[in-house]
Amino acid sequence: MASACVLIFLLAAFFHQGDCVLKLATNFGDHMVLQRAPQQAVLWGTADTEGDTITAKITGQGSQGTPTTAKVSHGKWKLELPAQTGKGPFTVDVSSSDGHVMLHDVLFGDVWLCSGQSNMYFGFSSVINATAELHHALQFPDIRFTRAKRVQSATPQDTMAFDIPWTGPNSRYIGSSSAVCWLFAEYLHEKLKYPIGLVESSWGGTPVEAWSPPQVFTACAHHNKRGPGAHGVLYNAMIHPLLSTTLYGALWYQGEANSGHPELYGCEISNMVKQWRTQFHQQSLQQTSNSFPFGYVQLAGNAHNSMVGGFPGERWAQTANYGYNPNPAMPKTFMAVAMDLPDFNSPRGTIHPRYKQDVAQRLVLGALNVAYGQKDVVFQGPFPSAFMKGQHTLDVQYDHGHAKLTVNNNKGFEVCCSVSNMTHCDDRHDAWVAALITKHQASLVTLNTSGCGTRHVVGVRYEWRTSPCEFKQCSLYDSASGLPAPPYISHDLEPNQGPEIIG
Repeated sequence: MASACVLIFLLAAFFHQGDCVLKLATNFGDHMVLQRAPQQAVLWGTADTEGDTITAKITGQGSQGTPTTAKVSHGKWKLELPAQTGKGPFTVDVSSSDGHVMLHDVLFGDVWLCSGQSNMYFGFSSVINATAELHHALQFPDIRFTRAKRVQSATPQDTMAFDIPWTGPNSRYIGSSSAVCWLFAEYLHEKLKYPIGLVESSWGGTPVEAWSPPQVFTACAHHNKRGPGAHGVLYNAMIHPLLSTTLYGALWYQGEANSGHPELYGCEISNMVKQWRTQFHQQSLQQTSNSFPFGYVQLAGNAHNSMVGGFPGERWAQTANYGYNPNPAMPKTFMAVAMDLPDFNSPRGTIHPRYKQDVAQRLVLGALNVAYGQKDVVFQGPFPSAFMKGQHTLDVQYDHGHAKLTVNNNKGFEVCCSVSNMTHCDDRHDAWVAALITKHQASLVTLNTSGCGTRHVVGVRYEWRTSPCEFKQCSLYDSASGLPAPPYISHDLEPNQGPEIIG
């Protein structure tokens, strides 16, 4: 009889435990990376017992801080772990009256979100020299990654699915991970020497509108769409469930799907960055900075022809029409110029270049300077600072005379010719003509503007083509860093202020 009572008790306890369950959000898993100090990693999940106390503690050699607690409210809970300076590995134990859950082999480092469309989703196994790169990647066990499953929703979601669980580099998953995302982490890890966690959430062929919360459309009003490009459907399903995550920064490779509408995109991308920062900051108990670093890739070359196309305007819009980053509209952002990295023989089509190594290297330079404060790291190519008109000539000065230019060829520039001596180029009535480089000095190039004839030179643009050059063969580069001068346009020969001169 006593044995039967014990059995009934155990069965009752089992079923009771099934009804009252403590859960971590699906974002968490063994082998993950949580954000290191000075920020505190945020944990969250669900529980059945209203008002119950949730306790979380970190164990392992070098773990810091006492257990932290939170109360269950409306079936949910959220808490901040003590800030950790050690990398681990640690175990995280979360418990309540409903039971406990554990995370094993947890590292603490910097967590980066990687998002965008197909060039962010582009798999590591498809890069140039993929076999050697994949083998080399296995040497970085302190880089861990996970990937969100591609899902859309008309309403904001709190839970998301992942088609790659948290894992280190391994032959099962590394080949399908985001090449840009992984290589960025690899090059960054070589500089920082501590763990990097990557959360990939991307979907090929998608426009910026799909990744944007409603506030963006209030600021940039336009008609809604349907399907995977509809307003907010990917933000709702693939970003909103991540908002409580303590992030260090984000990477973005997108814009191809919006080419041809630069005015709207310029508004949308700057407001999307602003809203992501606000939402992550608020939902992460203020642990993610409301100005977290945001790096992105300016569109690479595409079709192998001389057409202007929609990409040049889109590249300019990616900078909120400043031509450089960071800028007043997009503070604490950094950009990898990629117009000189076309891949006209890519098996995935020219819109999917395989040279992700160069893209990642340029992103890391921006991250070291902007995100990590290493102000001696040069991360931007030469930028125009003054124009001086002569008799059938136009001198273009770079970086206030501090630049040291490498000039690969005499092409790339065009001037706007107007029959009116107005100070502004009108694309509808005025003509853009080629202006070859006739001579150059350390920081100055001289253009031949005789193609305008008797018309007036009222504007200038540089590498204003969808595919302006062959691989790394655009006209102007910085001699020391090898970074390309970015695409540029001025409709009035009044240069933008330009980025701060480094060094």
